[in-house]
Amino acid sequence: MKPLSRVNATKTAVVVGAGFGGLTVALRLLARGYRVDLLEKHGDLGGRARTFELDGHNFDAGPTVITAPFLFAELFERFGETLEDHVTLLPVSPFYRMDFADGSYFDYHGTTEALVVEIERLSPGEGAQYPHFLEAAEAMYARGFVELAQRPFTRVRDMLEVLPDLIKLRADQSIYQFVSRFFSDERLRRAFSVPSLLVGGNPFQTSSLYALIHALERKSGVWYVQGGTGALIHALAELFQRHGGHLHAGQSVKHLEMDGKAVRAAITDQGQRFEADFLVSNADPLYVYNQWIERTIVQRVADSHRARLKQSMGLFVLYFTTERVYSDIEHHTIVFGETFREILTEIFEQRQIPDDLSLYLHRPGATDPTMAPTNGDAFYVLAPVPNLQGNQDWSTISSDIEERIINILTQRLMPDLPQQIRARRSISPTYFNAELNSPFGSGFSIAPTLTQSAGLRFHNQSPRYKNLFFVGAGVHPGAGVPGVVCSAGVVEALVVRAYETKADSESEAPDMSIGGVK
Repeated sequence: MKPLSRVNATKTAVVVGAGFGGLTVALRLLARGYRVDLLEKHGDLGGRARTFELDGHNFDAGPTVITAPFLFAELFERFGETLEDHVTLLPVSPFYRMDFADGSYFDYHGTTEALVVEIERLSPGEGAQYPHFLEAAEAMYARGFVELAQRPFTRVRDMLEVLPDLIKLRADQSIYQFVSRFFSDERLRRAFSVPSLLVGGNPFQTSSLYALIHALERKSGVWYVQGGTGALIHALAELFQRHGGHLHAGQSVKHLEMDGKAVRAAITDQGQRFEADFLVSNADPLYVYNQWIERTIVQRVADSHRARLKQSMGLFVLYFTTERVYSDIEHHTIVFGETFREILTEIFEQRQIPDDLSLYLHRPGATDPTMAPTNGDAFYVLAPVPNLQGNQDWSTISSDIEERIINILTQRLMPDLPQQIRARRSISPTYFNAELNSPFGSGFSIAPTLTQSAGLRFHNQSPRYKNLFFVGAGVHPGAGVPGVVCSAGVVEALVVRAYETKADSESEAPDMSIGGVK
């Protein structure tokens, strides 16, 4: 892709939030020639992908997996640069280990041959079903990701045009139902449906369309950024500044200055005013509408349905270092509890913390030794929990949850863990609410159900305030790093539609292909 010429230097865009969504949309707009002011409330960048120090060691606070590196490569190409000159991606193998309560395990590898062997080892006779499952997942990927991930859904007709294909693909089924069409072993059903949980969705409620995650991982691989995900955030920020972008860290938006139904400026708590022709928010749409825009009583009543949208679950994350290396622990391990449906019902429906926790364990030193202390190890363990709608008092129960997590890991994987822990800290849904402006402290904004997908999510362009746009987990195409990055492509297309002349938009139209596939 050739670098775009600068055609819009007289127009200014303000982007709020320097997470993956904010950084990537800021780069896209910068490449199109806009003056871009990128505001970030914290002194550090990344949003959910922030980093912090524990025990003198650097930790990624959020995303740990890169599954579509071509999305980042394309951003560097827009400026005549290459991703590889700035970031080193390390392959992860196996992609994941699934550890079951009965003592068995399943290694999710990156080739059909290895997966068939692994399925046969776990459940003899079911390996032959995997190619059929993969073919069906690839159909979901071709339609749901390649064709639709960067397509705007702001009009009723946008949804009506794709509805026949969604029906044909049986997107009305849950991903668990979809997987169950191919596998009868409950462990395999869990293993191939759990990826939806990693983007905030209950596998028993999330659309089968999210089976595309498996096909995406198979096509693009599972990668870890050398130096941690924060190194990628740093590289994107440097690319932005290197090519004339204006980054303003430590600027927390207080409210948006409005002129009727148009945003005129972002006003910060620090007393700064950032004027813009249009504004793009990486903050959650529900937060923006409720906290940053003064609305009439009639408008508030009209918007009241937003509070009833189904939110994703909350996250409790424990970070710790150890005195020794745990070389037998893979990079990514899913530790399943005794039950599956019951755990998810308690979290999503009853909004209770289950006695039977399931965990995601991240050991970055397995792939990148620089991410572990010398002669020691570093871990990040995530437990799905209710969001703040559960009304738990996290200030009093967090220490208990930490101990429960340590006990599970001790019983299942690391018998000497209590004696080996050097330092630890944790975050709960209150962190997501207070630090990341996430309503109800949800980990992934609204849940990825079929009735909250594509045009049924928050729109990437506000239907009321036409120069207000959104990127991030709450809008199309959804949560997860690839989804959030693709939302920047959706906004670029909408900006082209709204602000560029026909001649400009035809000669400098954004490439809406995914990974080179039209």
